[in-house]
Amino acid sequence: MDTINVLAFDLGASSGRGMLARFDGTKITLEEVHRFPHNFSVLNGRAYWNIVSLYEEMKEGMRLCKEPLSGVGFDTWGVDCGMIDAQGNLLGMPGSYRDAALDQENMDSVLASFVPEEKDHDKAVQEGERYAFSQTGIASLAYNTLYKLCYLQKAMPEQMKAADKILFMPNLIEYLFSGVVHSEYSIASTSQLLDMKEKKWAVELMEKAGIAPSLLAPLDYAGKDLGPLRAEIAREVGQEKLHILSVSGHDTACAVAAVPAREEEFTFLSSGTWSLMGISSKTMLEGEQVIRDKISNEGTWDGGYRPTVNIIGLWLNQELRRSFQREGKEYSFARMNEMAAAEKPLQSFIRPDDFMQPGDYPEKIRAYCAKTGQPVPQTDGALVRCVLESLAMRYRQVYQSLKPYITWEEKLYIVGGGAQNQVLNQFTANALGIPVITGASEATAVGNIMEQLYALEAYRTREEKCNILAASFDTAEYLPQDTAVWDEAYQRFEQLYQ
Repeated sequence: MDTINVLAFDLGASSGRGMLARFDGTKITLEEVHRFPHNFSVLNGRAYWNIVSLYEEMKEGMRLCKEPLSGVGFDTWGVDCGMIDAQGNLLGMPGSYRDAALDQENMDSVLASFVPEEKDHDKAVQEGERYAFSQTGIASLAYNTLYKLCYLQKAMPEQMKAADKILFMPNLIEYLFSGVVHSEYSIASTSQLLDMKEKKWAVELMEKAGIAPSLLAPLDYAGKDLGPLRAEIAREVGQEKLHILSVSGHDTACAVAAVPAREEEFTFLSSGTWSLMGISSKTMLEGEQVIRDKISNEGTWDGGYRPTVNIIGLWLNQELRRSFQREGKEYSFARMNEMAAAEKPLQSFIRPDDFMQPGDYPEKIRAYCAKTGQPVPQTDGALVRCVLESLAMRYRQVYQSLKPYITWEEKLYIVGGGAQNQVLNQFTANALGIPVITGASEATAVGNIMEQLYALEAYRTREEKCNILAASFDTAEYLPQDTAVWDEAYQRFEQLYQ
């Protein structure tokens, strides 16, 4: 077959990149053609994404591809959205989930409004959370689109009144390049506006929240051809035959699409700045324990479920490295791992999800360990080991919450940048007591590409997909070691959550 060239734009919350994939019928080769920084800006106290800058950078990425492209796909982080009016004009800059107004107080006020008959505020919030989950199957998190739109009803009523359609970030980008208005299932599933059981908009919930259901665009699935690039853009970037191919708009769904599992149901960890642990499942999870464990029944690219828990990830390592750099110590991540591996194991732990804000991480970690009566890490290597072991223990904790729903062979697939962290991978196998199998480090882009190839009918079955992944990307297996010692240490870690 002739080589198929597709371009995947993978946008994170601080940078974006365009990855060119060449598929020869057997194997994919990747080339990063364009990387660009971006971040939210705070204007008049509100946090926004610069969609115009992103648009220009992505045009530049298309322009840098000299061979003809068959397709381009876009994936981003979850929950955020922009608005267009009835004439198709963009209504301002899309807001960022890091907006300080999207806090617990804002979310709780919305949840309590769902049960106005309950006068006790705390009970109303709890009942409202149960109601929201019953309508959507999604955990209540303060930055979800549901709570953002409720806030905008109060803070920007004129903009909301002018809006004809709300488009999630990847679908807004697709609209700018193609003119197609739609909502892709996986990105819509992050919003807490979608009834995951019925796979349709949660109309009753939206009406209770004062959000017009007509604002949401028609729902569909990834793996489809949305049509050609707008003619004027095609001429500008020199890609006259380029089509927009719908992929999983949510980057985690793309990463899961790159998991090299031949099984239909499996357990995964998308490991990067954030860690997202979950299962790819034929059914959604329900019940009080699911609500308490903050498990969200988000969607896969092909209409399935991936019940997922958000965990802070290698952000902790990145913050440690930034702190070391401020002290004049230019450690690479590989060197930090070597330092950690040389330290005495399982001495001290932190609660990873308590460490989400920037700062002096050596001081923060030492202060936490002193406060909780644990040995205080004295060396840089001990600090790194504390972070990596704490992450592995947190993964075990989340895995335990998912384990009742796992009916298949127990093993964990790790994809994403963290798949390259051999020390953390081994710690994870030790902590969970199960084999760990790593896949593509560029998993989000790879999943994006695999879904484009599906839309182009380059493959059709799971077996064909896995054969392509196996031919294109290396895997490694980590078997658990010293499990009795890790089991004992886990009891100490759990005490931090009492």
